[in-house]
Amino acid sequence: MQNIKCDTQALRILTLALVLFLGCFKAQASYLVLEQTANDETQRQGVASAEPELALPDPLAGFDETSAYAWMLRLAKAVNEQSYEISYVVSEDSRETLPYLWRHAILENGDEAEQLSLLNGPGFERIRVNTKLSMFEPGYTPYSVRSAHIDGPIPLAFLNSPNILLDSYETLLMGRDRVSGRMAQQIRVVSKDKTRYGYYLWLDEQTGLLLKLNMYSTENRLLKQIQVTELNVNDDVKLYFSNLQKDQLPPISVPNAETQTDFSWTVSYLPEGMVPVKKKLHRLATTGEPAEYMMLSDGLIDVSVYVMNDNNVIQDDLSISSNATSFVSISNGQVQVTVVGDIPVSTANKIADSIVLIGNPQ
Repeated sequence: MQNIKCDTQALRILTLALVLFLGCFKAQASYLVLEQTANDETQRQGVASAEPELALPDPLAGFDETSAYAWMLRLAKAVNEQSYEISYVVSEDSRETLPYLWRHAILENGDEAEQLSLLNGPGFERIRVNTKLSMFEPGYTPYSVRSAHIDGPIPLAFLNSPNILLDSYETLLMGRDRVSGRMAQQIRVVSKDKTRYGYYLWLDEQTGLLLKLNMYSTENRLLKQIQVTELNVNDDVKLYFSNLQKDQLPPISVPNAETQTDFSWTVSYLPEGMVPVKKKLHRLATTGEPAEYMMLSDGLIDVSVYVMNDNNVIQDDLSISSNATSFVSISNGQVQVTVVGDIPVSTANKIADSIVLIGNPQ
């Protein structure tokens, strides 16, 4: 690196980029959040649990029972009803490959139990019994929240509610393949308007469970891969949870009630099927700077939008991409708009450019 001026403005640019790009999302290795409040930790969980479930009168109405969508429904049914132990690794460009252990069982008393553990380093562990999800991470006091699912590396929409993808994505059956020594059905998931990343999923023909997942850029570059290394579907998995006492898990943290705030701005462009699902006043984790915050979601991908007064932040425009995550920060002369999410930079820029101040001309 040559001829870099370490002036005050450059430092402020770098600080804001790091604060928003690294501080406002869960860390990739452990899915930690910097602000240790139950409200922030349950932000994604709350959105996921609010999505429509699979209990539809006829979820296959209008669909071929051998279609890609039918296989996605089979995956969701298998994930929630079978007892299994799955080992898988998550690989991303320029990052350490991370191994996970995932267990799920329906216990003798009818309780549903689930565990997800990161096996490298100090790691983390999530344990769920019915709708009580307990978090265990080194250096932090264990606590519990209400959630019907564990939010891990595998997108919740694939595992629980594929029906919410119908407005935004197309699912295509690509044929049979062999993964981890097992025959699988390959499924392609693409956004209808080509503004988001694409996915390939390989589902085990015997059990319906996920064997492999690839995320691709719009240029068909591999961004992320989840590969199952061992799959064990067996009722004996429930023995692991046999000594689990629900009353020994940490108590549920009750977040402070949020006040929905009316903003003086709106987003005039959204990718097909993406809608606002949350908005609130937010203080950045490390600087304490106030920002108006909106979460956008299509059921699979969440995008964060921050709007701040130009008097409080830098004026320079930034556009950064790290693997799948994009960071865009621009000024329209009145406010600084920052967009962060697992979307292409071009899509993040279009969202940021579409911010319109209410009552002002576009």
